Order: sequence, then C-alpha cells, then structure tokens
Amino acid sequence: MKAFYFNDPERLPVGVLGLDVLMAVTGLLAFIHSIKHGKIGLFIGMFLVGLMVEEASINNGKVWTHCHDDATLMITKCSSFNSVLYYAPWMYTAIQSATRLDLPWWAFPSGVGLLQFLYGIPYEIQGPAFGWWRYTDQDVANGALSERVWGMPIMAAYFHPAMGWGVAAAGVFSGYFRKPSLIRWLAVLLLSAPFALFLDLPVRILVHFDVSRHACIPMLLFAVFALPVLAAKAGSRYSKPKKRDYLLFSIPLIWHAFFASAKFWDERRGPVKLDEDIMCLVYVATLSSMVLHFCIDLGSNSNHIKTA
Repeated sequence: MKAFYFNDPERLPVGVLGLDVLMAVTGLLAFIHSIKHGKIGLFIGMFLVGLMVEEASINNGKVWTHCHDDATLMITKCSSFNSVLYYAPWMYTAIQSATRLDLPWWAFPSGVGLLQFLYGIPYEIQGPAFGWWRYTDQDVANGALSERVWGMPIMAAYFHPAMGWGVAAAGVFSGYFRKPSLIRWLAVLLLSAPFALFLDLPVRILVHFDVSRHACIPMLLFAVFALPVLAAKAGSRYSKPKKRDYLLFSIPLIWHAFFASAKFWDERRGPVKLDEDIMCLVYVATLSSMVLHFCIDLGSNSNHIKTA
C-alpha cells in the first residue's frame, strides 16, 4: 500500500491547496500556543487521535466511510495529511477554551464538544459541496451514514462534538488534566474513541424505536452538549478574571474566515449544490462560534480551571 507520498501542487484544485495552508497555519498557531503554555503533550496527543480516527475510517486505503481528495501530502490513499492535522488545532483549541469556562468535571466534556461542533460544522457541511472529500454509497457503520442532509451524513454533525466529549471525558477520567503523566497521556489516546462511541448508544436506542436520525440528532446535540454547560454556568460562582488569550482566539478567527469566504474564491463544486441553506448554516455556526470564543478567550470575565 502506498503511503506518505506527495502530489504536484500545480495540479491540485485551489480549494485543496487552501486547506493545506489553513491546516498548516492553524496547526502552527496551536503548536506555538502549546509550547508557550506547557501543553505540547496535549497537542501531540490530539494529532495522534486524529491519525487513528482517520486511518480507521479510511480502512487501509479502501473507501469505508469517506475518501479525501488528493492533497499536497497524502498519508495513504484517501487520507490526506491536512485531514489528520485538522484534529490537532480543532481539539486543542476547544479544550483550551473550555478550560476558561470554569466548568465542573461533569460538564467540561460537554463544553469541549459544544465548541468543537461550532468550530467544525462549517468545514464538515461544505466538504461534499466543494468536493474536498466524498462519502461512500455503501451500507457501512450499521447504517450510520444512510440518513444525509446536503450530502453529509447527519451523524457526521454528531461525531464532531462526540469526539470532543470523548477526549475530554478520557482526560477527566484518567486524571490527565489534573496531573499530566505519560501513563495518563496514553490513557487519553486509548480511551478517547471508546468514550466517544458511548454517545452513540442513545442514538441507537432512539433509532430502535423508529425515531429518525434527522429528528434525534438535533435533540441530542442540545441535550448532551449545550444543556450541561447551561446548567453548570447557571449555578456557578464568580471566578477571578483570566488574562486575554489573543493567540488562542486567532485560531478560530482564521479558521472561520476561510470557510465563510470559500464560496467566493473556490470555484470547484462537488456533487452537492452549494445552496443558500448550507451557507446560512455556515454563517450561523461561524457567528455563534466567534461570539463564544470572543467572550471566552478575550472577555474580561473569562474564567479558568487548570486542565493540564
């Protein structure tokens, strides 16, 4: 199987080259932030989680759930380096921003998941429309990809926060956020996916009782990720303001600027029409994410709990 090979950038679509640059820039900013704040282990761990998840999804170069378009650097067939690097700033930023909310342990994973959802959905929902990747038409993952909206499996929208919830829950359970160590770091790597898959259980139960994923996913997005954060903050006490983190804020700022403007410069289109419904969701998610990050990362009343 061919692995770790380059493609000629001059033959690649401008959108894919844009993704290469975007992931490199946001990844570099997150890497610098991790060095500055002593969180390099967390950054590397999130990259490795992404590598494991993507390679498992691609299934050794064969299209299982999806296949990424050729990029400048490919890890294996259908698995681009930019699609793996994406996980590091995505999850690192969500974890670091969520630590500033002063959430109790039981709500912290939901806070991470909520931030990851708003960060990732503009990327996820535009992918099929721009041809950045394609989903398989085969019946895989026990039908999880069967119900789709704008070419995107509705479960993909649930995967984003579930992955963040799983990583954060693994970090809380192992004690890594409280007192980092190599053993606890390894525990986070090994337990993140199983913890994330735990959130598939309520979906399967509802589907068993003939509730469609189109109906249950929006309900679970609120109940699992938004509700615990609201409940925790409703009863929280005032904490000492945290210093504004402009470097951390720059990561989602650059990220959302890219995806909010992609339709104006990326002329290539995939099999899904890039219509007003998609762009409305992109802009609402972008605005919601930036408002939250502005208040959390730059707000004068930002709170902070030590997680690493």
